[in-house]
Amino acid sequence: MITYLFRVKFLSIINQFLPNFDGLFIEINSFIELVFGYIKYVFFGILLIIGILTLLSLRGKYFLERIRYSEEKKLADNPMTKPRLILGSLYIVFAFGILFDWFTYFLLAVLDPLPDRLVFNFISLSGIIDPFTTNNISDINKAVYPYEKTIYYGMAICSFLALLTITISLWQIINKEGRITKKSISSLITGVIGGLIAGFTTCLPLFL
Repeated sequence: MITYLFRVKFLSIINQFLPNFDGLFIEINSFIELVFGYIKYVFFGILLIIGILTLLSLRGKYFLERIRYSEEKKLADNPMTKPRLILGSLYIVFAFGILFDWFTYFLLAVLDPLPDRLVFNFISLSGIIDPFTTNNISDINKAVYPYEKTIYYGMAICSFLALLTITISLWQIINKEGRITKKSISSLITGVIGGLIAGFTTCLPLFL
């Protein structure tokens, strides 16, 4: 009963002030949409640079191996060569997939069944916001009011940061040649947790 009365009082206060901020929320939403338009190309650049650097590092190590050992000593003897070659090539392919949207659609199809966006479950279980409003802020296509889009965009930023953290952490871990640092593992775990909370696919529709 106390929780219900608190929710009613809270919603009445929110509904009283929200109309005055609609213009502000609309401007914030427009700004975030513009930012994600640039972030798409920034993400493309990051993936492309990582892929190119990985392949260039293999070339540099190839010449170092030839100098250190003999003419017959090949870079293929290094057990990390193949994973790096695959990783570098994949990052370049993924980069152009993000640029031309096909990899974004692929990620949406693959990651969508995963249980994530737990933050919206927490909001719903808290009882402060009714389930109808929670559905509106968890799906950009169902958003009715500007503030609902703003909340979604905030989660989308966290989602993108989680994906970026996972992307860079995986590259660092494979590139360490067995010298995996606690920082890389911690970053990977942080990215996974962030993805579970904010959603792995929350940011992806904004790239399309």
